Amino acid sequence: MTHPEQHGLPDTAADWDARLRAPDCSVDERQAFDNWCRAAPENRRAFDELQDILGALRDAADSPELRSMREAALNAAEPKRDRRKLWGTGLAAAAGVLAVGLAVVFLDQENAVAPVYTYATSIGERSTTQFEDGSTAVLNTNTRLWLDFDGRKREVTLLHGQALFDVAKDPTRPFVVVAGEQRITAIGTIFDVRYEGDDVQVTLVEGVVDVVADPALGTHLTGLATVPEPVRLTAGQVLKTTALATQTAPAVTETDAERATIWRQGRVFFDDAPLSEAVAEMNRYSTVQIVIENPALDRHRVNGMFRTGRQTTFIEALENYFPVTVVKESNNRIVLTEQRGQH
Repeated sequence: MTHPEQHGLPDTAADWDARLRAPDCSVDERQAFDNWCRAAPENRRAFDELQDILGALRDAADSPELRSMREAALNAAEPKRDRRKLWGTGLAAAAGVLAVGLAVVFLDQENAVAPVYTYATSIGERSTTQFEDGSTAVLNTNTRLWLDFDGRKREVTLLHGQALFDVAKDPTRPFVVVAGEQRITAIGTIFDVRYEGDDVQVTLVEGVVDVVADPALGTHLTGLATVPEPVRLTAGQVLKTTALATQTAPAVTETDAERATIWRQGRVFFDDAPLSEAVAEMNRYSTVQIVIENPALDRHRVNGMFRTGRQTTFIEALENYFPVTVVKESNNRIVLTEQRGQH
């Protein structure tokens, strides 16, 4: 496998698109892509615009005009010529010149177009999408995923963020979600996947899913490493593990699945959560970031339900219940300090 340090990291939207689609793209590189998007608004905007262009090309591939061009090219070809190369040439000619200098065609072994679509939400946004198989996905704040369906597979790559999947049953095509080096497989079920930083969390609402650490998805295991055994989850269970296929066995506990997925209603619920944990969760949904200046404040525990994106309301509740002082340093930064005389 190729390591990021061996070839350097991309620095353009087109290069990132090509790298992320490569079979040997590692977890480190996906994280580097996320960092690149966060580094400058124009980076994410350029990548999103590129995906829109590629999506338009893939949609155009189903038009009668392009289909007839493809068939004409294939019929005119010599018997032993590579039909896939001809289809790529035909699509490029029909689509014209792509402004970014990149044309990507996805083909299965039977020469059918296998499009890969990108779905994303910004900070504080949620969206619901129905896939062509009847499955749906609810994307939480700041989430990005790829959808890769064809006649033989249904695969979603969660690049970062959180999504709740309601899977349509299709025994011939298991529904797979890839998060880092973790592969979650279901036939027909409802489950939630959260991929933040180095952590992956799978919450099963209904049905059964299998979670398998797959080192082939990354570059982190040596030949001597031991891969944890696959884990089968049943309804009401939550699995927490790392994004990497490490030797550490994932932790499985019971949970209130409805409460764990209440984010769909624009709410979060805290049950005796450390203050830092509650603040981090609220920060996910807003560009206004709350900062805890004194780690000692973490002794306070937060309980209750709050609306996402309502930082002011959350801060007011903290002031009412805890001995904290709120300092608004800027429009996007609020600092919590301990009141004088409180220890």
